[in-house]
Amino acid sequence: MKQLPFFASMLVLAACNSAQSVSTTEQAPAEQTPAASTSGTEVSTEQQAAAVATRYFRSQPDSAVYLVPTLRVMDAGPRWQVLVKRSDRVNIKPDGSAIEIDKQTGVISTVAVK
Repeated sequence: MKQLPFFASMLVLAACNSAQSVSTTEQAPAEQTPAASTSGTEVSTEQQAAAVATRYFRSQPDSAVYLVPTLRVMDAGPRWQVLVKRSDRVNIKPDGSAIEIDKQTGVISTVAVK
């Protein structure tokens, strides 16, 4: 129960970020590619991968649908695989989104969820 205000504030921030991202996307749709986002640095720990993934999901035009508190990071060899649930896919499978983060370069690529 103590975390409820935190989650509520995160949802409010997500809604604000979503509105800002939409206007940016409308101005430059060519910049948005499905697998092109970099942090530019090595991502060597699970905590760093979670932080990079959180920034990535919050930067998306539909960022409000990503339930960041459900974010899971898994070690997949040379990459981190990050899974997050989506609020618009409740009771529909697959109910999440996934990205991979290259450990050496920090390059983010989207992954199909089956």
